Amino acid sequence: MDKVITSMLLMIAAIVATVVVINSVLPSIQRTSSDIVAASDFVGNRLRSDVKIIETVGADGEDRVLVWAKNVGAADILALDRLDVFFGETGNFERVTYDPSNNCPNPLPPPRTEPCWQYEIEGDTRWRPYVTVRIEIYLDYNLAAGNDYVITVVLPNGVSTSKVFSL
Repeated sequence: MDKVITSMLLMIAAIVATVVVINSVLPSIQRTSSDIVAASDFVGNRLRSDVKIIETVGADGEDRVLVWAKNVGAADILALDRLDVFFGETGNFERVTYDPSNNCPNPLPPPRTEPCWQYEIEGDTRWRPYVTVRIEIYLDYNLAAGNDYVITVVLPNGVSTSKVFSL
């Protein structure tokens, strides 16, 4: 009889210990699986995102550069105001700040004290796949013939593209 009671108590202790272990491990497994799902979504978004600079235009003595960038990925690109735009001579470029106000192209009072950029989605309301965006960069200096300039556009998810052009 003592052996039966001892066996039963050991069995109950084993079940209670198993329940305690499961209750402590299960939340960790659930957190890990949700982290894996979130990371998978982020990586999937990066894999579906791609952009290409298809044209840049600037003129000697002008303080404005036009850049056309095409969404060549499979996903919409959201939050265009959060793009990082870098521009300048090769080896001496800077991050240009987004400014949706009218002060960007027409500073009051002139001259412009720091570069800024604005965008316009051409032919659509969102930057969907195969849609082009025109980025206008307004500089605080004039472009000079014979110089090489670099433009880099970085999407909010880190995907980037660059292009070097000469005047």
